[in-house]
Amino acid sequence: MALVAWAPWAPWAGGSASRTRISLCASTRAPCAEGTIYCPISARKTTTAADAIEHVIGRLQLDRTKCYVLAEVKEFGGEEWILNPSDCPVQRMLLWPRVALEHRSLSGGDDYRFLLRQKNLDGSIHYGGSLQMWLQVTEERRRMVERGLLPQPESQGNHADLCRLPELNERSLLDNLRSRYRQERIYTYVGSILIVINPFKFLPIYNPKYVKMYDNHSLGHLEPHIYAVADVAYHTMLQRQRNQCIVISGESGSGKTQSTNFLIHHLTALSQKGFASGVEQIILGAGPVLEAFGNAKTAHNNNSSRFGKFIQVNYQERGTVRGAYVEKYLLEKSRLVYQEHNERNYHVFYYLLAGTSEEEREAFHLKKPEEYHYLSQHSQMTKNSQQPHWDCESEPDCFTVEGEDLKHDFERLQLAMEMVGFLPATRKQIFSLLSAILHLGNICYKRKTYRDDSIDICNPEVLPVVSELLEVKEEMLFEALTTRKTVTVGEKLIVPYKLSEAGTVRDSMAKSLYSALFDWIVFRINHALLNIRDLEDTTKILSIGVLDIFGFEDFENNSFEQFCINFANERLQHYFNQHIFKLEQ
Repeated sequence: MALVAWAPWAPWAGGSASRTRISLCASTRAPCAEGTIYCPISARKTTTAADAIEHVIGRLQLDRTKCYVLAEVKEFGGEEWILNPSDCPVQRMLLWPRVALEHRSLSGGDDYRFLLRQKNLDGSIHYGGSLQMWLQVTEERRRMVERGLLPQPESQGNHADLCRLPELNERSLLDNLRSRYRQERIYTYVGSILIVINPFKFLPIYNPKYVKMYDNHSLGHLEPHIYAVADVAYHTMLQRQRNQCIVISGESGSGKTQSTNFLIHHLTALSQKGFASGVEQIILGAGPVLEAFGNAKTAHNNNSSRFGKFIQVNYQERGTVRGAYVEKYLLEKSRLVYQEHNERNYHVFYYLLAGTSEEEREAFHLKKPEEYHYLSQHSQMTKNSQQPHWDCESEPDCFTVEGEDLKHDFERLQLAMEMVGFLPATRKQIFSLLSAILHLGNICYKRKTYRDDSIDICNPEVLPVVSELLEVKEEMLFEALTTRKTVTVGEKLIVPYKLSEAGTVRDSMAKSLYSALFDWIVFRINHALLNIRDLEDTTKILSIGVLDIFGFEDFENNSFEQFCINFANERLQHYFNQHIFKLEQ
C-alpha cells in the first residue's frame, strides 16, 4: 500500500507563527490516483520531522510498531536525503527554488517533495511503499493568488503556460484558453510569447499596484500579464546593454493598440526620475492623438488602426527614460474619401463635429455629419456621376458607435494635444484644415456645355468656404480643381479636366492634405519627444521598440491599401516563424 502525504506550502506567506495546511492521503494505487484519502494537518516553520511523522501516524492510523523516516527529494529520480528527527521540513523547503513551490498543484508533482519511508530493523530503508508529502496552498497563499501576487495552481484547463499542457493539440490549447478567458484571465504564456484575448471590457489589473508588483520579476513567477513582458524587456536591456523590441500582431479587433498603450505605460512607469517625467507625459499624450487621426471604425472593429506605428522608447544606461521616437507606416488614405457599409471615416472628424462650441462651429463652418459627402456615403456613387450620394437616411446610426461619447473624446483629444505641445493657435489651424477637407468633399461638377469637355463647379458657394479655411485664393483653388498644366517644348498648356477625372482630382487633393497633416503631426510629436542632449553628447542610449501593426482583415471589397496591410501581416508572420524556429534550433 502506497501512502502519500502532499504538502506544497508558500513559506513566504507568513512568519514562524503562521500555519499551513498539510494534506495527507493514503492509497493502494499510485500516488494521487483516484480513491486517495486526504487528511489535513497544520504545520509551522518549527515543526520537526518527528512531529510530522507522529501526526501522520495518528491521523492515518499507521502501524506504530514500524519505524518511519522523512526523506527529501529535490529532483525527479534524484538521490533521497533522510531527515533527522529534529530537522524542520518547512525550513528545508525555504531552500527550494521558488518555481518549485509556485507550480505545484493538487495534480501532483515529482520534482521537489518529501517521502515518508519505512525503516527496516537493520536501519536500511524499505522501498516497497512510501508516503509522499508536500505542502499544500495555505489560506494566505490563496489570497495572494486571488490578488495576482502568485500564479493560479495549475489544474486541468488552467495552465498559465501552454507549454505545460499534458497534451499539445488544437483542442487542448483552445480549451485551456477558453477556460482562462471565462475566469477573466486574458493573458496566457507560450514560453516567452504572450497570448492576449480581447475581453472587450475594462479589467482592474492595470493600476499602479500591478506596475509595482511585476517590477523585476521574470516570466512565469507571477500570473501572465502584459506588464511582465515589458518588465522583462526593460531589465534585459539594462543587464545585457542591448536594445530590445516587442512585436504585437493579430487580427483587427484583437486589442493590439490597447496592448501597446499598456506596454508604453509600463515602460515609462519603470523610470520615474529627473527628466523622464516630462518625456513620459508626452509619450502617453501621443497615443490618443495618433489614435484620433489614424484610427477608424470598420465592420470588424470599432477602433481599428488604419496605419502601422513603431514606438521607440530611449533610455540612459541606468534606466531613465531619455526620449522617444514614433515612425508611422502606410496610412490608409482611401478611407478619407470612401468607406464601405457599416464603416466610418477617421475618428477625429466625428470628435470635431460633436465637441466644438457654437463659436467654433461658426468659425470652422461646421455642419451636421450627414451633410458631408466624405462622412455619409456608404455605397459607390452612381455610374458616370460626380454628384455626392447620401444614403444615411436608411441608417440613422451610421455616425455613432454604441457606448461612445464624442464630446468627451474631443476634450480628451484637446488635452492630449496640449500634453504633446500643440498650442491653441496650432490646434485651431489643424481643425480648420479638417473642416476644409470635409467641405472639399462636397464639391461637385458639371459640364459647361455639351459641345466640349470643359467643366464647372455645381455648387460654387462651397469654394469661398474652402478657400477661407485653407487660407488660399479662391481663384487658385478653382484653377487647381478644374484644370491641369502641361509643359511642352517652348510652351505651357492649361488643359481642363474631363468630368470623369474631376472627382478623382478632388479626392486626391483631400487625401494629400490629410496625409500631409498626419505626417506633420507625427513630426511634431517626434520633435517634442526629442531630447536635445542626445545631440550634444555621446552618452550611450539604449532603447525598447514596440511595433503595433495594422491587423489582418478581409472585406467583401478589398482596396489596394488593404492588400498592402494583409501582405505586411503575412511578412511579419513569416519573420516571426523564422525567428522562433531559429531559437528552437
